[in-house]
Amino acid sequence: MTGASHNGDEFLSKLRKIVESNLQNEQFGVSDLASEAGMSRSAIHRRLKSHKNQSISQFIRIIRLEKAKEMLLRNQESASEIAFKVGFGSPAYFNHCFHEYYGIPPGEVRKKGLQQSGLVLHESEPAELALNKTLFRRNYHKHKYVLLKSSAAVAPFIIALFIVLFHTFKNKDPEKSLIVLPFVNLTTEPDNQYFADGLTEDILNSLFHITALKVVSRTSAEQFRESNFTVSEIAKLMNVNYVLEGSVRKFGDKIRITAQLIDAKNDNHLWSESYDQESTDVIKVQGNIAIQVAQSLDAVLSDSEVRKIEKISTKSMEAYDHYLRARFLLHKANSAHRADFEKEGVQRCIQYYEQAIKADTTFAEAYSGLANAWFNLTAWGILENKQGFIKSREYSLKALQIDPDCAEAHAVLGAFLIWGARKIDEGSNELKTSVELNPNFSTARQWYSQALMITGPVEEARMHINRALELEPYFWVVQTLSGWIYYFEKKYKKAINECIAARDLNPDFIDNNWLFVLNYSKLGEGEKMLQELQTIIKRYSGNEQLVNELQDAFALEGIEGIFKWLIEVNKSNPLPVEGMNGHPYYIAWWNALIGNVNESVYWFERTLESDRIPYHYFNLIATNPDFDILRNDNRFLKVIEKAGLASYHHPAEKIILTDNIIE
Repeated sequence: MTGASHNGDEFLSKLRKIVESNLQNEQFGVSDLASEAGMSRSAIHRRLKSHKNQSISQFIRIIRLEKAKEMLLRNQESASEIAFKVGFGSPAYFNHCFHEYYGIPPGEVRKKGLQQSGLVLHESEPAELALNKTLFRRNYHKHKYVLLKSSAAVAPFIIALFIVLFHTFKNKDPEKSLIVLPFVNLTTEPDNQYFADGLTEDILNSLFHITALKVVSRTSAEQFRESNFTVSEIAKLMNVNYVLEGSVRKFGDKIRITAQLIDAKNDNHLWSESYDQESTDVIKVQGNIAIQVAQSLDAVLSDSEVRKIEKISTKSMEAYDHYLRARFLLHKANSAHRADFEKEGVQRCIQYYEQAIKADTTFAEAYSGLANAWFNLTAWGILENKQGFIKSREYSLKALQIDPDCAEAHAVLGAFLIWGARKIDEGSNELKTSVELNPNFSTARQWYSQALMITGPVEEARMHINRALELEPYFWVVQTLSGWIYYFEKKYKKAINECIAARDLNPDFIDNNWLFVLNYSKLGEGEKMLQELQTIIKRYSGNEQLVNELQDAFALEGIEGIFKWLIEVNKSNPLPVEGMNGHPYYIAWWNALIGNVNESVYWFERTLESDRIPYHYFNLIATNPDFDILRNDNRFLKVIEKAGLASYHHPAEKIILTDNIIE
């Protein structure tokens, strides 16, 4: 061994030991290594280039990856745990680096072993060479045919085309679309998950204020908690270009928050930062992170957006902690499919919201959260009376008294006014204000779409539900609502597609079941309509005789026979399910669909006399095209007027009848 070689080995060994002693410190970098080695950065860089053909950053990262490989092969912890142990603040970024370096994701190591993968690196092989060899093997067969077909004759054309395309697209900015993944709770106590989740949501809420960004909702991002998807895969699934992720660690009175922004399409780490804060100062961090993200993406921030982001809702850490616990419990009280609320969970969250208000009586978000909790208690039928609606109004007004720009309070107040007090115009204005204050607030978009289905225009409802779908692509309620709007637009095939998407997410939603029935009737697909309705009957009654009677009615008179059968069931043999429970509204609806004007109007008049009107459907009679046949009937106009819906009603221009089914 020569002297130069020996000195090189000692030098590399010294650097390796320094890196390994700081392995878990994700902030350990080039300057730290130079300082501990007692050398300048440039001196280390020159010697590493000479001995390993690596930069200092590459040298540090490769040591981290090699240590991670050893831990994975020993089957010690999960890939996410190992990521943090070897100094990667982001499991997804660790997955990307590991996959890029070794050619397989870390999760595959235990299944195959690195030797089997054929991508094990040798100490003497520079990282760049190994990576290039891996990429070459991966892409060689893909491009081999094209390379063989290329020739000198076409080469100038290809080069010219490349130059044109490069100059065309090099300055084209990708859409500033973003998903914020749930921050990892690195505290040893699982009970602190509420804190990590709360910070994640507050960062998300700060980003929502930035109109230049398209940000996916919390509930859609939640499905990727502890998933094995890579950053690129998540971005593709959610149709976004960027991913923000991070971790939260509490130790004593101190909190470390680490965040990193990744360009998922180009596998590029754009920005990362760690914030070491006293627990009393942590409230400011989420706004700082949101601004850093915006700046990293070159998003232009207005003065009003900056003010909203930097606004501190409470200076009381006690109030903030209670608030995070309350919001965590409210989310947890909702079922996995968001199809129900668990009473005890909502009641527990109310107690924490009240404690937050007790600690800070000027905390507007605590009041709006409390309003939301009470609203859900009544909206989901947990409280039989309207006590929850009344309290939701009280607390949302209190929140707005403190902060007139509280989007959640405007949304809850709007929902109460429409569905609790039937003050539709006032409620619609509140929901519109909420959307204007927070364009990325998916719940406000959803509720405003529902309000516009009552008032019109349906085109505007479509615009807002499309935005809600971008924010909530995996929420069955939004999918179903989009299907209903397509039904109002008479785009029945598109409505069916939305129904299918919603059913995949939640197969037991009765509104979606009926939407299948109605759309198949409009498309003249009687067999499919029959099958959907038979499924409803079997699920809610199990009465095979009724299933057979329906079959006979269809065989005799087709689609019209099905509606006649529905009318008769409602009159003489109601079932415990909407659409067949004997309510006069449904008798009016089914009669309208087969052109029985007099019968339909008669049963609408009976609807006004009934005790429990199904307002979620009845509110739509001024805009639902199924009732266009009644638009110019004075008796129906009186029903509209008594229902308080006259200002949303427009006379029908033309009615087209085909086989007695309204088109």
